Amino acid sequence: MKFELPFKEQIYNEQMTLNFNTAWNDNLKKNKKRLIWAIPMILLGGLIIYGENNLGFLFIAIGIHYLINFYDYYSFYKKSKNTFFELVETEKNGQISANENSIWEFNDDHFRYKDYKYETKIKWQAFKSTRVIDKNLFIDLDIGNNSSYVIGETELGTENFNKVAEFVKTKIE
Repeated sequence: MKFELPFKEQIYNEQMTLNFNTAWNDNLKKNKKRLIWAIPMILLGGLIIYGENNLGFLFIAIGIHYLINFYDYYSFYKKSKNTFFELVETEKNGQISANENSIWEFNDDHFRYKDYKYETKIKWQAFKSTRVIDKNLFIDLDIGNNSSYVIGETELGTENFNKVAEFVKTKIE
């Protein structure tokens, strides 16, 4: 199967946002738990100190520890998000100025992708998994951190999307 797809800015933005959110979702939930633990620990410590027991300082220290870890991770997340979306913006501008179609080719022994900047041919063994999230097919490489090729149902149409998703699933799993 071979598809030649024009670059659509809105679809690209949606896919990259989905990719970023999917990659960070679990860790953000864990980080939110730090905040949920920090506030009650600090309040409990304050109440214990108010009751004239020095054990409250331990609870306040633990709560502050959770709060600092929450803030550090949240700062790292914000910096990573800004960096990621700056790269997305640069790539988007390159795609728009090149005004070329991307080629997605799904063969029995390999996957081929070509755009204005890259042309790659990857054997199916190099992929670790495939996922469908919000009508987007993620084809995950077995290297790096969340390195994926993403193609959406809106780009291919429902029938072709289902064919591709089934084909890729048989090749990777």
